[in-house]
Amino acid sequence: MKGIRATDEDKRMLKQLDLNRFVQEHLNLKPQGRSGGITYYFSPLRRENKPSFTIECYRGEWRWRDWGGDDEDRGDIIELVERVHRVNFLDALRILFSKEYPAAYYEREAETEKRDRHAKIAYARRLYTKLLKVNSIDTVSAYFRERGVAYHFPIGCALYNGFREKRVYLATPVPTPWNLTALECRELKGEGRKTLGAGSLWFFERDPRRILITESILDCLAGEIVLDDREISLCALNSAAYVNQLGDFLKEHDPDEVWLATDNDRPGMTARDKAIETISRTKAQIVLVEDHFRAGVKDLHKLLVANS
Repeated sequence: MKGIRATDEDKRMLKQLDLNRFVQEHLNLKPQGRSGGITYYFSPLRRENKPSFTIECYRGEWRWRDWGGDDEDRGDIIELVERVHRVNFLDALRILFSKEYPAAYYEREAETEKRDRHAKIAYARRLYTKLLKVNSIDTVSAYFRERGVAYHFPIGCALYNGFREKRVYLATPVPTPWNLTALECRELKGEGRKTLGAGSLWFFERDPRRILITESILDCLAGEIVLDDREISLCALNSAAYVNQLGDFLKEHDPDEVWLATDNDRPGMTARDKAIETISRTKAQIVLVEDHFRAGVKDLHKLLVANS
């Protein structure tokens, strides 16, 4: 098979394949546990003694993540085949298209998925209410100040003690404190991160006509400084993998301009391509922010730090 052409519909159908069935039947992985709609496995990408490779279905698309690996060790079924077989995108498609998938691969446990999502959201909301009762605004503000950006009180961050791992996190409600589906947690004094609840985009609304989209909340807050614009609305993907939520977000907010500043790395470039494709289906004008590309750094926050 010298050449291969895959339509958007082909790729959409691949991403709807039951990834649990796929890894069990084609990669010989055995489930080690299940919690809140997430199934745990030993990683197929490296050796480990504790299962940290997870699979879940979110809004009809299956996603995986290797929590013991790098931040790039996550994605859809195509990216998993790329990593496991160490092949490029087209070769991954060849491998996937060479297999036959029974109808059961496309069956959905819709009610189970819905219950799992509702349970995650309910947990995050209960936890956030508790965290606000013992919150320290001074500590929260200091976290952002130490990183050279401004903290805006309506963002609603709180402190979360991860007693099991003995770490303290800054927990940011997403998409907003008033419509919370998850808490995006970043370690105060380290690089640890976790999502509690049903992960989604983060949104800080100001001028509804213009939205800056980055991969992280810190990048958004750095972006308002780099662009010298404190009125533009801010949106963080929170993960390059969440770019698939962008269509619904843009449909809801209907901006005139989208300023796009994904990371200067492979996942960021992939996310940018997908974002451009999604934005181009709306009325919004796309403005590509590439200051960090020209400076040779990963993102807008690193650009801000480099210039300070």
